[in-house]
Amino acid sequence: MRHFWVFTSASAVSKLGNTFLNVAMPWILLQVTGSALVAAASFGVQLAPYALSPAFGVLVDRFDRRRVFIWAEVAQCLLVALLPLLVYRDSSVPVLILLFLIGCGSLTSELTSDFGLIPELAPADSLTKAYSWYTTTVSIVRFVGPAVVGVVIGTLGARAALWIDAATFLATAGAALTLPLRPAPNQGPSQFRHMLRNGFSSFWRLRRVRRLTAALAVFNLGAGAVPTVLIVLAQTHWGWGPQVAGAALGVGALGAAAGAWITPRVARGKGLEARIGIWFCVCGLGGALMLFCSAPAVIAGFTLLSMGEGGMNVTTNEYRYTTIAKDLLGRVNAIIRAVIITGAATSSLVLGATAEIDSPCLWLAPVLAGGVLAWGIWATRSLPATSVPASAPEPPARTSDHGECHDFPRA
Repeated sequence: MRHFWVFTSASAVSKLGNTFLNVAMPWILLQVTGSALVAAASFGVQLAPYALSPAFGVLVDRFDRRRVFIWAEVAQCLLVALLPLLVYRDSSVPVLILLFLIGCGSLTSELTSDFGLIPELAPADSLTKAYSWYTTTVSIVRFVGPAVVGVVIGTLGARAALWIDAATFLATAGAALTLPLRPAPNQGPSQFRHMLRNGFSSFWRLRRVRRLTAALAVFNLGAGAVPTVLIVLAQTHWGWGPQVAGAALGVGALGAAAGAWITPRVARGKGLEARIGIWFCVCGLGGALMLFCSAPAVIAGFTLLSMGEGGMNVTTNEYRYTTIAKDLLGRVNAIIRAVIITGAATSSLVLGATAEIDSPCLWLAPVLAGGVLAWGIWATRSLPATSVPASAPEPPARTSDHGECHDFPRA
């Protein structure tokens, strides 16, 4: 467990940097451009690389995951360090390009850690607890991070927040150097197309996973960019400073931490499908609360929504690791994530547009609409579970009697 906690601590530092970036960028862009849509797009641009994640999944499966993780963190450090030099210029296009490249590094880090390093470093008989500990730790950091970045922006300025963000990635890469090296299976350059094809084939055989992937993509279409849009609403409609806005996002992250922490204790006698339904209901209640016009009701709904997302992430991460063959983990999860996070990226445009509407009741209406549609997709599931054999020469995937997958991007 020593290596697991070293990696978890290093990842927490990296996630702290992510909160600095995801709070500082929409705050700065709204000040510079005056456009809520551009500010929200700063979040969507970082998620755009997830549409290409199947190719990144092959990269993760072909090379040692520790090395891939370290280089991804170093790349993010260098790219974030360039942002303060460009962010206050007349054009926002170079900034958005940098954010896209930063998103490529973030995607690589997440694929490497969530479905490669964590299962390898944690005891096999404690995988549920390991995912719960990891998600809870990261969520606690995301609780502290927005409040800290709000203070930094309010006292030292937004540029200082970005410099601190760059430093966190470098610190994470240094900590990862202490992890054990586990070389990936030898794959020649000519195997790229074959490996990618096997990933798509294996994903397609998991029918219930496909159904849940569609449900969660629809959910993220409505709710994926909520944290970023809350920053916009805090500036444009509620008159909050960066400290208060950061604290509000921190409360939501605390809800995610609570959801992740209690997941191993929720409905222990029920199967994973029933537990997924429970977390969908929690998210739905949060979306309903966010329809109310007052800021307290929106923050309460955001916290409940975050709690549901935290619980869902823990539950679905465990299933994916136990269902998909180890040498296919990067590719299949990359395909799943491509669909789900593309919904979240599009959410930045949807919620960015509704945030500019005069009617407060419509600002976050897509959250509830997406949640209801997603629950409908999941509630109508009726297909039996299937095995996931991989094409030769790769070994067959493990099978299970349930299916799920999920990723919720958080600011």
